[in-house]
Amino acid sequence: MKHIKTFTKIKNQKSKLLLTFAFCILIFSFASCMPGGTQAAQGWAGIALHDDVLYTGSIDGKVIAVNATARELEWSYAISMPSTGMSCSQTSRPTPIYGTPAVFQDLCYVAAYSGRVYALNIITGRERWVYPKEGYMGAIVASPVVAGDTIYVSSSDGKVHALDATYGELKWSSEPLGEKLWITPAIEGDTIYVSTFEGYIYSLSTKDLSLLPWTFKANVGFVSSPVIYQDTIFVGAFDNNLYAIKIGESEPIWRFCGGEWFWATPVVKDGIVYAGCLDGKIYAINAKTGDLEWEFDTGSPIVSSPVWDGDLLIVASESGDIYVFDTHSEPENKVMMPAKTVPIDALIRGSLCVQDSTIYVRAQDNCLYALDIEKGWISWRLPLNTKGES
Repeated sequence: MKHIKTFTKIKNQKSKLLLTFAFCILIFSFASCMPGGTQAAQGWAGIALHDDVLYTGSIDGKVIAVNATARELEWSYAISMPSTGMSCSQTSRPTPIYGTPAVFQDLCYVAAYSGRVYALNIITGRERWVYPKEGYMGAIVASPVVAGDTIYVSSSDGKVHALDATYGELKWSSEPLGEKLWITPAIEGDTIYVSTFEGYIYSLSTKDLSLLPWTFKANVGFVSSPVIYQDTIFVGAFDNNLYAIKIGESEPIWRFCGGEWFWATPVVKDGIVYAGCLDGKIYAINAKTGDLEWEFDTGSPIVSSPVWDGDLLIVASESGDIYVFDTHSEPENKVMMPAKTVPIDALIRGSLCVQDSTIYVRAQDNCLYALDIEKGWISWRLPLNTKGES
């Protein structure tokens, strides 16, 4: 399509300024060396849970499997950066892992910032396959998505790639959709939806990643991954607005303005959108009207998406406080107070995981935490530093 090939020529000045500002911030966050060239970047991998085993990425570039009941390491697998192009020296170094692993059947899928996707046996941690076997895709920041027998992943080459889940062979790649794709695609039926920094939402076929007729164009770039609820896409943008966009339409249903970006992907339940914002607030917004139902100010940016434990909404602030909201409670003057607050005294940027009233957190101190929701305290803490790998 013509507009894809020429999208860089039609950005307005405001979008360019916002994108430049965004990339300045994100480059510092995702660069493989910090100022001074001596410290490796720290990823913020989320947690996947399967059969009582937690899968995540450590700060020292390893995929970690932890038995949640035994509270001990099952295995670890090291991933290294390429020696040139993405690091500050000519030697190999650990790669950050920013996305949440995906577990399907007997494999754990991990997308690394170095530009490769790994499939690891969930019991042994041994590599089943890696794609590509030689060379690298663009840097991968988003989480992989499993749908049927296919793994979908977006990368900094601007494309969405579809891999065979069993053998790791490339099925299809989309045409370039933007300069970089750092978002996790949303899948609804046989359609994939992708939001871009250039302000597009593209719809692609899951069959071959070809572009479908509907494309949405905003006047500003999108910063969050999209989420879909009742044929409506909810996504955050660089203008500090959360957008509600009906699939197939050319204008948003509504915009809700926050104090900063809605960086984290929102979650939707029972007609309410729950969106964490970099202004430190969690907003509950009516999905149909865009009206504010309630809010709460955590006092620190919210980088990771909220999660659910039944009707309890779990929200993490970057500063390390975990908030538990009873969504059946009545707010007072549009302010909802948390039922419990549990601090862990460590930065939180990765997605949380919840099961059986236990919240699992991989924090920036490279430790795995288990928090008891009912008691409101830390049940256990496990350092993820490892000396070897399987």
